[in-house]
Amino acid sequence: MSGNNGSRYMTRVKHAIKDYDMIPPGSHVVAGISGGKDSTVLLWILGQLQKRSHLRFTLEAVHLELGWGEVDTEPLRRLCADLGVPLHIRSYPVAKIISAKPGFNPCALCGKLRHGVLNRTALELGAQCVALGHHLDDVIETFFLNLVFTGQIKTFMPKTHLCRTGLSLIRPLVYLPEKVLVAVGRRQNLPVLDNPCPYNGRTKRDEMREITEWLVARYPDFREMFLRSLHNVRLENLWRQDL
Repeated sequence: MSGNNGSRYMTRVKHAIKDYDMIPPGSHVVAGISGGKDSTVLLWILGQLQKRSHLRFTLEAVHLELGWGEVDTEPLRRLCADLGVPLHIRSYPVAKIISAKPGFNPCALCGKLRHGVLNRTALELGAQCVALGHHLDDVIETFFLNLVFTGQIKTFMPKTHLCRTGLSLIRPLVYLPEKVLVAVGRRQNLPVLDNPCPYNGRTKRDEMREITEWLVARYPDFREMFLRSLHNVRLENLWRQDL
């Protein structure tokens, strides 16, 4: 990745933060760090913005141990130490709870439990914002998941205010496709922890990823056009809402 491309991806992150007022001055931000490539790139980018941009915020990281198996978190600890970001590790028996509820969608239940623990930890740390590493491909895949399986035209927002907690859920990477995060992670030699989840690679989201990749193969600008479409919604061109 050239220097120009490098500055371009950071500029796009700054634009996303500005467009949705993700990090007001003086914010206390907690980044949820699974140890996957997306979250480690998120942490690294936020660390760079904290040191080298006009944004003024404090930053901490939270990693959740979910009970799927032992994971070596030492690379994550070293990354946080290098960035000067405090790391908090919390354990919660997500795997045990999911195993006891075989009728539930495991990914949906896992997500709900993880978000609950992460948000509670953020409140304990006095944070106002919880940052997640979702990128543009996640936005597109979520759109297709809702379209195909729930009959809804929607995806997640770049910034969401959680009324029950007062927290703001922010996704600074939503303007970046996944391939850019892969390139950043490799260039910066960022660690990626093993994912012990038994459902990894076998989810409906993986099927939506295949659809996205097929569309991009046929229409190389698909991701950019999708992002543009989210900023050009015409409700009057959609069918009636009250049926």
